[in-house]
This record gives sequence, C-alpha cells and structure tokens, in this order.
Amino acid sequence: MKSLKKKDIRIAIIGCGNIAHFHVKAFQKLGIKILHCASSLNSKTIYSFAKLYQIENIWNDPLKLAKASNLWDGLILSSKTESIPKLLDILITQKKPILVEKPVDIGTSYLKKLKNVDHSQVQVAFNRRFYPNIREVKDFIENSKSKILVKMIIPEKVMNVKNKLKRFRHVFENSAHGIDLLYFLFKELKIINISKVSLNSFDSSRIAILKTKKNHKCVLFINSNSPDNFSIEIEDGQKRILLKPFENLEYYEGLEKIDPTKSYPLRRYSPQLIVSKNIFNFKKKFNNLKPGFYEQSSSFIDLIINKKRNNSASLRDAYNVQSLIEKIMLS
Repeated sequence: MKSLKKKDIRIAIIGCGNIAHFHVKAFQKLGIKILHCASSLNSKTIYSFAKLYQIENIWNDPLKLAKASNLWDGLILSSKTESIPKLLDILITQKKPILVEKPVDIGTSYLKKLKNVDHSQVQVAFNRRFYPNIREVKDFIENSKSKILVKMIIPEKVMNVKNKLKRFRHVFENSAHGIDLLYFLFKELKIINISKVSLNSFDSSRIAILKTKKNHKCVLFINSNSPDNFSIEIEDGQKRILLKPFENLEYYEGLEKIDPTKSYPLRRYSPQLIVSKNIFNFKKKFNNLKPGFYEQSSSFIDLIINKKRNNSASLRDAYNVQSLIEKIMLS
C-alpha cells in the first residue's frame, strides 16, 4: 500500500462550535484543508462555518459523514459532549484516525467500555499536553533525583443543585484538563485521602492527596467558584516551578534577601525568580493559534501517516481522568 503524503491528506470535521474554529485554523497553518464538514442534524450554522473556511462539502447528517470514511483519512470530532458517544461508536468501526474533543463524555458510564481496548487510531484533544512549558515541567520531574511535591489548584464553577453530576459538570468537562496533565506528568495516580469542603453552605469543594508510582505526592485543591487561576506548583526541596495559569512558567531557586527601607523597615526574604516566561515566548510563529493546537494537529497528522501516537492522549487516558474525578467528587 502506497504511503499517504501530507499534501494529500483528506480531513473532515463534525461540529462547528467555538472549539472547531481553533482546530480548522491549526490544520490550515499546517497547509491542510478541511474537505468535509457537518454539525447537528440539518444544522443552519454549518453553512456559514463552511463558507468562512472554504470547506467544499457540507453534510446535513453527521452520522452519514461519520460512515463515509472512504472520503476522508482523518476526522475531527468536536461536536457537543452529549453527541460524542453515538458518533464515536460509529467512527471507531471505520478504523481510521479520529481526533475527538475532551472529555469525550461526562463520567465513566460510556468510557469504561472502551478502556481495555487499544483504540490506537483515536487521539483525545487534551491540547495542554502539547504546551512547551508542560514539556519543561515533565523534564524537571524526570531529571529530579529526589521526591517531588505537587500542589494543583483547580478553581471551577460549581452549581448548587441536587444531582452531583450536574453540580460538578464543569469539573468533569473543563477541570479534566488539569487532571489529564497530572496523568501525563506522572502516568499513575492513587488516592490517599479525600476531604469534602462545604463552601456557600453546600457540598462544593474537595481537597485530595494523591501519590504516584514513584511515591511523589500531590495535593489537589478543587475550589468551587474561586476567584483564582488554574495552577500547578512543583518542587523537589531546592527548586520550584510554578505554572499559574498553565500558560505561564516561573522557575524559583533559593531566597533573595531584601534589606529594610524607610518605607518598609523590616528585612524580607523573597523566593528568587530565575526564569519567567509565558507560552508565547516559546514559538512566536504560532501566536495567532490557540496554544497547543498546532502541535496537537501535527501529532494527529503523524498518527494518520506514521501510526505514531507521540504525546497525545488515548481513550484509556480519558477514562482515567473521568474515573479519578468521579472518585474525588462523587464520594
């Protein structure tokens, strides 16, 4: 069989919401056109989406596009979370590469049937895995000769409703990014302790202590409706890396002595900042794209051509994320 060349790759997309625009722009930057698109059944908005990105073929039925795998080499599934399981079931049978938006589904009821099968052709779109600063953090962890202490803060919108899946939906859907990063950095996570915290007079927050296979420790704060940023803080007893939010990286080592002044007559010691940079300092060429999307799309092309997964997330990874969130939030 003749190997597929990048310029000949045929990409289709299902879904035309906000996240779909980021996907299309990333593939265009790679020099790859989207040839087919669909959204919900008989969607009206799909026409303006197709016109904007000059997509030639519009499908009124997403199920028919999913089944027409003879017309595409890879498909981006970025429709609403509720629609993904039905479409993904069809797409998996086509045995062609699929880039499916995270979290794939809310909870594990759907994902558990996929966790033990090697669906190597499916890539889950946890784009923060592809941040260059996350790569630096991973290198820091892998090169450290001592134990690692991690603190992750996940401020998330939580609703005061009785049904816990609805109450914590944003944790399952959005905070999944942070949990996936922990799995990406440490591979395995085991829960040591979970504490429920009631803020605003209802069960809304969690503090969890986790450990890795190498016995590194992680303290996870899921703070409901907190005016804070997502953050990861990692230290080995001498050095500390802070990502707050995930797009910014600060590297500290040692303390800086600040002598008293007239305006502040006390001696102070401040963490000594060695490096400070944000994600756009790494590759300015891609400043007009959503961070991580160029690398994520490149990885998907590599999956199509060379059958290589690189750093992309699998359906098993998506299951692990939802399973951990269930254990922490629904306990």
